[in-house]
Amino acid sequence: MKAREVVVRPLVSVGPRDFARHAEGLMDDFGFTMLPVIDEGGVFLGVVTKSGCVLGRNGVESPHVEHVMSQPKLTAGPDMDAETLFSAMSLYEVLCVPVLDQGRVIGMVTRRDVLEALSHDDPHLRAGHAGHHG
Repeated sequence: MKAREVVVRPLVSVGPRDFARHAEGLMDDFGFTMLPVIDEGGVFLGVVTKSGCVLGRNGVESPHVEHVMSQPKLTAGPDMDAETLFSAMSLYEVLCVPVLDQGRVIGMVTRRDVLEALSHDDPHLRAGHAGHHG
């Protein structure tokens, strides 16, 4: 299974000139903790997190996303193996990763999404035998 098969659809994103409060509202509405930041041409610029919005205010009620965004610790390519992706997410201690194809975000994937996809792919996990060995 590949990362492109696990991404969350539809993609919810913000632009660099959107207000941080708008990004926070989208994250609240959809239950996300991170959104990709995409320019007018659809190119990935970084991510904005709920904590980044809150901590980045510095006395400004709602700065633009470009002032509170950051670069993710990890990104994935569309053909990255789901098991490798899960391992990398665990290693880097991230819960959500943008999946990029030639500089454009095709979706976001959470560690839970990957684990669920892998469990559907593994007959032992599907049968409820996870962690039980022979």
